[in-house]
Amino acid sequence: MRHAAWCLLAALVFPVVAHTQPAQPIPADIHLVWMGGDDCPPCKAWRTAELPQLLAAEEFKGVRFSYVVKPIRASVPPAAQLPSEVRPLKDALDRASGGRSGSPQAALVVNGQVYDYYVSVRSAETVLEMIGAVRGEWRYPLPRCLQMAAKGRQCAQPVP
Repeated sequence: MRHAAWCLLAALVFPVVAHTQPAQPIPADIHLVWMGGDDCPPCKAWRTAELPQLLAAEEFKGVRFSYVVKPIRASVPPAAQLPSEVRPLKDALDRASGGRSGSPQAALVVNGQVYDYYVSVRSAETVLEMIGAVRGEWRYPLPRCLQMAAKGRQCAQPVP
């Protein structure tokens, strides 16, 4: 009985260190893969207006950015046409795209996994909000999609 009392007292007086330490966020490896070409007016406008804002933003530091040339009528390009840092993601991008064509297409990849896939332009401000959410700073600003439908702009596999 005396032993049990000492154990109870110790548990109350000496809390477990894990419970007293603030939680540390897990650093995320964030990679934005942007796919579009010069035959796509919204793609050209995004690269001209939004991309420079992203690249200049402090919040974008540490985020990898890859630009993939992809004509409007093409799906995700073959691995041989992808930048070397995107080639390991080829199968995941094919799945997430649903095999659809159209431009632009983009994937926010977190820790090597497609976190969000979209087929539209998003402002630099929205992309920075997405990145902040991945880092745990606030809620994700838009519904996330893991796989697009083969046609249209519908998401076949939304994140609940």
